[in-house]
Amino acid sequence: MRRVLVAVLALASLWATQAVAQSGNPGVEIMPFVGYRWGGSMSTISGVRNFDVEDNVSYGVTLDKMVQRMSAVELYYAHFSGDLKGSFVSPIGGEGPSLTGTLNRDDIHLNGVWYAYRYNQPTRPYLTAGLGTSISSGRNIDTIWRFSWNLGFGIRHDLSPKAALRLEGRWLPVWVTTGSAVYCDPWYCYGVGTGESFDQFAATVGLSYAIGR
Repeated sequence: MRRVLVAVLALASLWATQAVAQSGNPGVEIMPFVGYRWGGSMSTISGVRNFDVEDNVSYGVTLDKMVQRMSAVELYYAHFSGDLKGSFVSPIGGEGPSLTGTLNRDDIHLNGVWYAYRYNQPTRPYLTAGLGTSISSGRNIDTIWRFSWNLGFGIRHDLSPKAALRLEGRWLPVWVTTGSAVYCDPWYCYGVGTGESFDQFAATVGLSYAIGR
């Protein structure tokens, strides 16, 4: 999976580089942002009855490059840390020992951003989507890299030729394999991974600043 992810990101980066070179709109925008992220939960982890992550503040930074009048390529990084609570399954039934720890999640994505109006409009709604990796770590949790993606929407308001304010909401799911099953077609039976999507939602505000234009 990690090799596939590296290959996808390499191809996306190559495409972004070519698009930027042909855009005719020099300079990039850097945007630190901060907001609130809803922590999420899971229910199919083997041996665990409950797995809930508390909501908390999230922050990060983006680098954006306009490639056309109404779209941009974005490198996105976000960090989240929240306490996790749950319980193990008891061998005699009911709830077992408590499950506690801390979940740290770092998202690194290559996104596209599509604006509703051209850049000469001061206020513009936009859609954004992308893919990349999420790195999970923390107390009582092994460090694991997983493929992930995001989908969001927002509003951008230009404060000056170089500065802009962005408000956005974003859905950040990651697929987690929690078990296995056997699937049979008319010719053969083989094992497949089963699991669920660990969904987080974020609302953020950021101040972008153009560099080199």
